[in-house]
Amino acid sequence: MLQPGLTNCVECTTIPVLLDDIECRIKELAENLYNNTIYTLNLPVNATVFLDLLNYKRILTYKFCNPDYGLPFTVEMIASRVKLLIYK
Repeated sequence: MLQPGLTNCVECTTIPVLLDDIECRIKELAENLYNNTIYTLNLPVNATVFLDLLNYKRILTYKFCNPDYGLPFTVEMIASRVKLLIYK
């Protein structure tokens, strides 16, 4: 029987790793959008996820430069939302 495994990955919630994950997902969505436009492939592109990832990338970049930016929200809180968006 399969059992879910929970991990507590510390390096997964660092800002540079999150920014790399966001950029990979944005690249994938942008390639799908380009292929839809050029080759009419009808690949799924969720525009709200695309825009949300761009916003979270901006927030994390600001937070990387200034840790006091968005003080009520921790990196772990943002990371949980980003991880949900990446796999959506």
